[in-house]
Amino acid sequence: MKRYIKLFSLLVLSSILTLGFISCNDDDYSMDKYWRSFATVNKIDDNTYDFTLDNGDRLWVAAPIGLNLKPKYKRAIIDYTILSDKQGEYDHYIKLNGFYDVLTKDVIYIAPDNQVKQDSIGNSPIEIVSIDEGGGYLNINFKYNAGGVNAHLVNLVSASPDLSKNDDVVALEFRHNQNNDPERYPVVGYVCFDLSPYKIEGRNSVKFEISVKGFDGALHKYNIEYKYRESDSQPES
Repeated sequence: MKRYIKLFSLLVLSSILTLGFISCNDDDYSMDKYWRSFATVNKIDDNTYDFTLDNGDRLWVAAPIGLNLKPKYKRAIIDYTILSDKQGEYDHYIKLNGFYDVLTKDVIYIAPDNQVKQDSIGNSPIEIVSIDEGGGYLNINFKYNAGGVNAHLVNLVSASPDLSKNDDVVALEFRHNQNNDPERYPVVGYVCFDLSPYKIEGRNSVKFEISVKGFDGALHKYNIEYKYRESDSQPES
């Protein structure tokens, strides 16, 4: 199935990246300083992309010149050095040191009584390392046990056909299908879910309750508030 994304290499890479996130607030943009951030990938043309950070800052890749990126998803973790402050429509020009695709998906609807789809989406345990909203996406850092034999599947699921977007609190489930993969070692990874369907005219925020089945067998719940920003992705018409 196409939806069974081969996550293994990304997940191993993400577990390494988790150790190296750096934040810096001064304006000394030396070439030996770098940042690692979640970013939304914006396509300019067939071979050119820029980035929007989750705080709304837009970044232009000024180096290396002629960089030919081929992003797979709308979200990425970027490793970069800041070269300048605001120039034109961009908050910073950067040197791109590294680019790592992050699995990006939509929230999906599955009817509670549709047993075939419920089985295919899975209900395997999974651990949430961190969960938050940024850039108009629900960003989840997760951990599970893998064996490298079969690809795992992760999804964010609604039990309502309208994705519960008109509810006061949107109830969603973060689901994991282990796909009969052996449990040999822990794997850490990231996934981002597009929240643009919840950016509705007449509202300025939405609250989510995300349920996750943990390794203890219990259902853990996480409360997240998404406050709209102009820089966030817009729902498709």
